[in-house]
Amino acid sequence: MSPESDDHPIRTTAGLCESCRHARRIESDRGSIFFRCELSFEDERFAKYPRLPVLACSGYRPQ
Repeated sequence: MSPESDDHPIRTTAGLCESCRHARRIESDRGSIFFRCELSFEDERFAKYPRLPVLACSGYRPQ
C-alpha cells in the first residue's frame, strides 16, 4: 500500500505561517486550505501564497 492511498493521506503543515500574525488561512469551497501572506500587499519580496511549509521567513511575527 502506497503512502498516498486514502487510508494514509499525506499531511503537511504550513510551517511558520500557521502561527504568523501576517498569514490568513483561506479555505476553498472544496475544502482546500491555503495561507495568504498579508505582507505581500506591501512588499513584493513576500509571495501572496507561499510554498508550504515555510521554514524561514524574514517577515515572520508570532501571533
